[in-house]
Amino acid sequence: MKTCGDCGMCCKLLQALDKAADTWCSHFKSGCSIYADRPPACAGFICLWLDSEKLDDAWRPDRAKFLMYTEKEGRRLNVIVDTAQPLAWKREPYYRRIVVFPHEDVDLGPVNPEHKIVSGCATHDGERVPFAMELSDADQPSAD
Repeated sequence: MKTCGDCGMCCKLLQALDKAADTWCSHFKSGCSIYADRPPACAGFICLWLDSEKLDDAWRPDRAKFLMYTEKEGRRLNVIVDTAQPLAWKREPYYRRIVVFPHEDVDLGPVNPEHKIVSGCATHDGERVPFAMELSDADQPSAD
């Protein structure tokens, strides 16, 4: 079971307790100093790193420098990046390409920015099936 420990990125990045977003909460001191009595907005918040077994310690918000959480019964992913490191989400292992179709998302994982992404719909057994793939240099015609 994961715990917040001394992370506290939600105490910095979220707007709560009459504080502006991207400023540290006055109650954060290597952890929440009012944890047992924290307000409902804080007590009810669960970051995705805490909630997901798939995200390892590299995704802990204070290490990743961004905070993720879901809304709308898990259908919306929110990512809030620490303004002190605005490109943190573009580093490995975080930067991923996800192709979003109306009824399905295709996660291509980490993608080389030099490679092309091809997506569309193919017909299989009379049904339209979405597809997406990365084309590497080896997949592209040579100039020779």
